[in-house]
Amino acid sequence: MRVGISSSCAIGLAMALLLGAAPNARGQQQDPPRRTTSSRRIPVTKDRPAPAPAPARTSTTRVNQDSIAAAERARQDSIAAVAAAERNRQDAAARQEQMRRDSIVVAERQRQDSIAAADAARQDSIAHAHDRVRSSEELRVARSRNSGFYMGIAGGSTMAMGDLKTADVFDMGWNVTVPFGWDFSRIPLGIRFDVAMDNLLAKSTIMDPFGNPMRNVVVYSGSGGLKLNVPLFRTASRFYLIGGAGAHRITGYATATDSVQTIMKAKTDIGWYGGAGFNFRFGRTALFIESRYINIAQKQPPTGFAIDKVNYLPVILGFQF
Repeated sequence: MRVGISSSCAIGLAMALLLGAAPNARGQQQDPPRRTTSSRRIPVTKDRPAPAPAPARTSTTRVNQDSIAAAERARQDSIAAVAAAERNRQDAAARQEQMRRDSIVVAERQRQDSIAAADAARQDSIAHAHDRVRSSEELRVARSRNSGFYMGIAGGSTMAMGDLKTADVFDMGWNVTVPFGWDFSRIPLGIRFDVAMDNLLAKSTIMDPFGNPMRNVVVYSGSGGLKLNVPLFRTASRFYLIGGAGAHRITGYATATDSVQTIMKAKTDIGWYGGAGFNFRFGRTALFIESRYINIAQKQPPTGFAIDKVNYLPVILGFQF
């Protein structure tokens, strides 16, 4: 009970103090106190501060500057290295680009060369084909001139063979031949005819049965037979074989002391022949060379020419048209 009364008394006292202090505080705010000033001036001197001493150069400052310079050099070196690396990269890129362009140029040149070579080969093959066709056509035309009718003129030497040679009566003589005939175009055969004259020269030291110097013997012949043509490679020229039979009249020998056998009075004897030759075609004209072995069998040797078989070998050179 006493505690409650004491508390109430304390609270009342505090409130009274608060209420008494509030007017004093308000009055202090309204009427501030006046400061009293003296009319005497008191001189005041101010001391200036002494200038701060300059910092002393120390090894730390020098180390910092060296570090800064080294760092700057390192930075510049790094920048130069980066620039050099960039230049190297650009140079490498330029080299690679140039190599790429060069490879493209080389590949294009090789392609063009291969195209040109292929075209040249094609042109060559076409030209060769044309040449073959042209040569084949020319050969066909040239060989076609070997077919059909032909005629020629030839001459050469005549050599005694067989009994004529053994008798040692005649020296080498001369021959004139006119050949003509027909060569077939589809088969390598032809028909050949000849009109010829062979003159056998008698040796001046030989006497005939009548005591006179031996006279020259002339044989007139007309013969015909077959001809086998063999082309020489891819040309119009050819090798040929001939063979057949003919009629012959032997004249020129003495039948009496003062008479000579003539072609009109001479007997006609049958003989055979065989030979070979080469025919070289030049346009529409051909040059030929041939030799034939001629055998004439006389049924009854005439007076003044006592040789049963007359054999001789003409070798002739001529032109065919």
